[in-house]
Amino acid sequence: MTTRKLERSEWRQYFDGVAKHLPSMRVGISILGQQIGVQVENENSALVGISYDPKDDAFEVATPSISHRISHPEEIFVREQGGQLSSVEVVDQDGNKEIIELRSLPSLPAS
Repeated sequence: MTTRKLERSEWRQYFDGVAKHLPSMRVGISILGQQIGVQVENENSALVGISYDPKDDAFEVATPSISHRISHPEEIFVREQGGQLSSVEVVDQDGNKEIIELRSLPSLPAS
């Protein structure tokens, strides 16, 4: 498992590339901060999309039920396992850490 900080100049290209190659996945979103403690935004929804828009300076994770948007992110860290994205940590402008955990859907047994 490898964790690395993405440079701001990499954000759009990285998430555009990841979004094209993500298999069907489930996503969990948690927010951790000194003032707010730990808040669970979403525990187990299907991932529809993940992106960074430099024009609006916003990182977004979309599921069928919510669109989680982080305006003006300060830092983004990614964790990859076996060459596949497994989690993203976004530090927002208030210093909160927003953790996006990705899990593969279980495979159906071969017939």
